[in-house]
Amino acid sequence: MKGILAMTLAAVLFLAPAMVGAASGVQGSGEVNVITNSFPSLEVICAEMDKLNRDGLKVETKLSREAEQEIKQATAAAKCPYDLVQGANSSIAPLQAGGHIQPMNDLVEKYRDKYNIEEGMLIRFGDDIMAIAFQVNAQHLFYRKDLFDKHNLAVPTTWDEVLAVAEKLKGEESIQFPLGGTFKSGWNIAQEFVNMYLGMGGEFFKPGTAEPAFNSEAGVKTLEMMKKLMAYMSPNALSLDTTAVMQQFQQGQIAMANLWASRAAKMDDAAESKVVGLIEFAVAPSAVKGGPPATTLWWDGFFLPTTMDGDRDLAFQVMMEGLKEEVVKANNDEAIWLRSVYQPSRFSKGAAASAMAGAPSYPMKPQFTMVHAAIGANIGDFMAGKESAEKSLADAEAAYITAAKEKGYIQ
Repeated sequence: MKGILAMTLAAVLFLAPAMVGAASGVQGSGEVNVITNSFPSLEVICAEMDKLNRDGLKVETKLSREAEQEIKQATAAAKCPYDLVQGANSSIAPLQAGGHIQPMNDLVEKYRDKYNIEEGMLIRFGDDIMAIAFQVNAQHLFYRKDLFDKHNLAVPTTWDEVLAVAEKLKGEESIQFPLGGTFKSGWNIAQEFVNMYLGMGGEFFKPGTAEPAFNSEAGVKTLEMMKKLMAYMSPNALSLDTTAVMQQFQQGQIAMANLWASRAAKMDDAAESKVVGLIEFAVAPSAVKGGPPATTLWWDGFFLPTTMDGDRDLAFQVMMEGLKEEVVKANNDEAIWLRSVYQPSRFSKGAAASAMAGAPSYPMKPQFTMVHAAIGANIGDFMAGKESAEKSLADAEAAYITAAKEKGYIQ
C-alpha cells in the first residue's frame, strides 16, 4: 500500500511546510449527510462543515459514539442515507472488502491543488484511493507531573515499572486511584488487549492464514498483566471508556493512564479540568523491557459510500472544506493532524515518541474486526474474576472461529 499505510507517524510530523491551497468554497447545490464518531477533532471538522449551509446547499452532520455500527449497516444498504462516513484502520478493511466504499481518485486529482491534498492523507488499496485521512492517534502515557515530582518518581517506560509507581502512589491522598484504564467491556478492553498482546510479541493469526493464534502463552501473559493493572484502578474499571478516563484525569482522581493522544489538549481545558498544567505526556510503556511501546498507531479519515444517494463531487468538496489547512491552523492542538501545516505541541509528543520507538500500526486485515469483537466480548469474565485466562481466551477463539467461518475466512 502507498500513502500513509507506508509511512510512520514520525515522518508525518516533520514534513516540510507546504504551499497554502487556492481559495476555497463549495461549488454546486444539493444535500450532504455526514456521520462520524464523537471526539474533539471531529467536533471541529463537523462544525466547519455545518458552516457551509446556505441557499441551495444543506449539510447535516451527525456525531455519535455508536457511529461505527450504524455505518456498517448504512453502507451495506441498497441506498445509504449518508454521503460521507468517517472511520479508521479498524473499519476500512471490511468496508473495502465488502465493496461498500468507492474509490475517489478522480476527485483527488480534480481538487488536489484547490485543497492542497497531500500524499500522506491518501489511504490506498492498490491503486485505489479509498479514504482521505485527517489525523493519526495512539494511546500513550499521561501522568501527573506534580505527583511524580512530589514523590521523586521516574516516568515509567515499561508496564512493570507502571505497577511499581502505582504501588508507591497508593497512599497519595489527593487522588482516588493511582491508575486509570479504558477497560470498558467490549471494544475498549479489546483494544487494551491488542496493545499489550502486540507489545508481548504475540501473533493474532497463524502465518499465511486467518486461523487464530491469540489463544497462546502471550495471550495469557497479556491478560495477567491487565489484571495486575486493574487492581490499581477504580472498582468499576470494566465500565469506563475513553471519555470516562479523561474525566477521571480532569477531576484529579487518577495519576496515570494510557490514553488517546486526541484527548491530551482536554487536560488543559479550564472549562472542564481541575488539573490544568499538571498533566504531562510520554511514550507508551513497553510490555517487555527493550520491546516496542505497547500501543498501536491509528488514522482517522472519511469514505464515500458506494450506494450513497447524493452527489459524490459535492460530498467530496464538503469533506475537504472540513479538512482544509485553515481548519488545522486554527485548531492545531485538537489532533495530530495529517497536514504539513500542523505544528507538533507538548500534547502530541507522547504519540510522536511512541511512533519513533517502533509502535506498530493497528492490524488492517478484514477479519481482524471479528478478532477484536470476540476478545472484547469474552475477556471481561477473566478480568472480573469469574473464570481463568485460559477459559476466556478459548471462548474468544471459539467466537472468532464461528464468525470467521460464517464470513468464509476459515473453511
